[in-house]
Amino acid sequence: MAIFGVWTPVERKLLERVHDRLAGTGGCTSVRYAPSRIDANEVLADVDPVVFLGRDYGADARIRVEFDLSGDSPHYWIQWWEPERERGFGWHCDETEPEYGPVHFQVEYPDRPTEREKAAYIEDEHPYRTFERHFASIESTIDELSW
Repeated sequence: MAIFGVWTPVERKLLERVHDRLAGTGGCTSVRYAPSRIDANEVLADVDPVVFLGRDYGADARIRVEFDLSGDSPHYWIQWWEPERERGFGWHCDETEPEYGPVHFQVEYPDRPTEREKAAYIEDEHPYRTFERHFASIESTIDELSW
């Protein structure tokens, strides 16, 4: 139900599911909406890698999940970020890098140019399923990267 004068995001229930999923995942702490619960457009979680990955990792991390399904084309970011190391990776469905198609995988380094490559895109997939698929692959993606 919309409250007069308050913007109601299309993604509210989706972000609530993402929030609850992260809050129920070992190693995810301080799960929160941004910019606020009322007008959320993303969910953030701090990550204790020892618990999340089940092994020593050497740096804390953050997971950022953003959805905007209100336009003509869907937009999402599912991002792993390590603030102390200033590096991260994620899957971005947006219009910033059209040469890679609707979704690209991006790796950011503190001392090298950002790398991008085309990523899998399933047109009819439910956005929550997209989140789950990428969320489940974070650990294997970390193991595959040569930081």
